[in-house]
Amino acid sequence: MARFVSAYSLVEGQQSYSTKLETELRNYLFTDYDALQRPNQTVSTQVTLNLLTVNSLDIKEQQLSISGYFYMIWTDSRLSWASNTTYGNIQFLFSNENYMWRPAVIVENSVSDMSVISDANTFMRVTSDGSATWTPGGIYTTHCDSDVTYYPLDTQTCSVVLSTWAYTANEISLSLGSKVVDRTYYSENGEWDLLSVSGTTTSTTRESQSFSRLKFTLTLRRRPLFHILNTFIPVVIMAALIVIVFKLPPDSGERIGMSLTALLAYAVYLTLISDNIPKTSKAASLLSIYLTIILFLSALTILLTIFILDFYFNVEGDKVPAWLNRFTHNVMVKFSCWKGKTCCSRENEVTPTEEATVFSSSNATLKLDNNLVINAGLEKKRKLSLDTTFTDDNTIPEYSWKEIALIMDKCCLYMFMILVLLATLLIFVVLGAKY
Repeated sequence: MARFVSAYSLVEGQQSYSTKLETELRNYLFTDYDALQRPNQTVSTQVTLNLLTVNSLDIKEQQLSISGYFYMIWTDSRLSWASNTTYGNIQFLFSNENYMWRPAVIVENSVSDMSVISDANTFMRVTSDGSATWTPGGIYTTHCDSDVTYYPLDTQTCSVVLSTWAYTANEISLSLGSKVVDRTYYSENGEWDLLSVSGTTTSTTRESQSFSRLKFTLTLRRRPLFHILNTFIPVVIMAALIVIVFKLPPDSGERIGMSLTALLAYAVYLTLISDNIPKTSKAASLLSIYLTIILFLSALTILLTIFILDFYFNVEGDKVPAWLNRFTHNVMVKFSCWKGKTCCSRENEVTPTEEATVFSSSNATLKLDNNLVINAGLEKKRKLSLDTTFTDDNTIPEYSWKEIALIMDKCCLYMFMILVLLATLLIFVVLGAKY
């Protein structure tokens, strides 16, 4: 090894490294060097995005904020000293943008700063073959078109667009590095999960001139736990309250108050969610549509509750209209399985055969506990006419207003249970499948 070093040091014209030697090299390279003059007619620049973290993705403001730096490499032949053996022991030099030429590039879709990327405090590393490396860093805030359809279980695709400024595509050609986006030192974001990154080389036209452009695309997916605990579970619980309203007895006096409370709670949630999504008509959030549907059902609950209570407390004794009596018997009784019946029969109805048997044995007697003996046929007819009288066709019984109110209660309970369940399952299946 000693002999090798000795032989190496005796290479003709080569000197050992010293600050004096580096100063001589700088004078040799930068004498008559113009920092405004590009090295070649077309300078090929490779760019890699080194992503450190995703600071935030505000879908309401449609802005993406990231921390990172651009790793740029180009060749400046004027700064090459590889062929000069005098400075063979100096492998690289450092300089900055005040003394060296560097590509003038901008973040094209920036919403905070539209100036050329510049950082005099970030040194440029120049190797003996004239290869220059520059890593300007910062916090970049860019515009991001947000898709709120599946909010809050949404996936957003945002980009950072880099393009040349002043220099056309014939003067500076931007290309992607071997590693498009470097995530070696990436720190995870608590709200967003970085799914994938990619890059494409395109061009843009400004004032009839073509400029080179690079587009770095980031695909981010929102982490669901926070919104499941603070959005979905409360919404589903409040949806159940709409159904439970019809289980309250009409005599309790709390039905209107509970209905209004559920309505106001959904109105508040709809307002909160609307405040967190962009005010755009391009797409509507499925969660907002779901809340609007539940809000409509809640308002309908109040309306039906008013009618039910009006029927229940109808003390004037008005006769039930024939059409309402018929609709109650043919539709609501069957739908609600009122008193376990799904057909025209009721608990106190008897078949024609039973009725004939009763009236044919009118001479039979029945001894009651109070030793009162009455005619069996008359007793049976009294029981039949206790709550129900038959119409002319002897098939449809007449219902009281109170009975109609109770039957409507049960119908509304089943109907709203089905509607809320279907709407809830649909929203969760669609969001879950997309997620």
